[in-house]
Amino acid sequence: MTWDDLDMEIEQQMRDMDERLERRFAEILEHMEKAERRWEEDERARKREWEELEGRAMTAMEEHRHYNDGLLRKMSVMTVTELNILHEISEDMKRGFAEGRAESRAQTEAILKMLDRLPPLKGEDN
Repeated sequence: MTWDDLDMEIEQQMRDMDERLERRFAEILEHMEKAERRWEEDERARKREWEELEGRAMTAMEEHRHYNDGLLRKMSVMTVTELNILHEISEDMKRGFAEGRAESRAQTEAILKMLDRLPPLKGEDN
């Protein structure tokens, strides 16, 4: 393997990593958007249920309280979603590091086996 090959391999690994990060970021955005849409639907349903139960439309003060309550619910939903995403990322990273260590170990073993096969250097006493 030459230095150019090594440089090309490193560049390829960097491109692969960038692509994985882009895909992962898109997945994260999708999860967050789904959570927000689910929250919005739930809030509309809560408001309808409240108005049906009360038999009237909300007053400005009740709507303001409902909005603030909804924001707290949204923060809770988004926080849980973010924690789940962080957990998934953590697991992915652990798997990636484990795979990297295994690959590094295999390469080290291959190099050591190759070194064992080399003839002794001239002038070395065995």
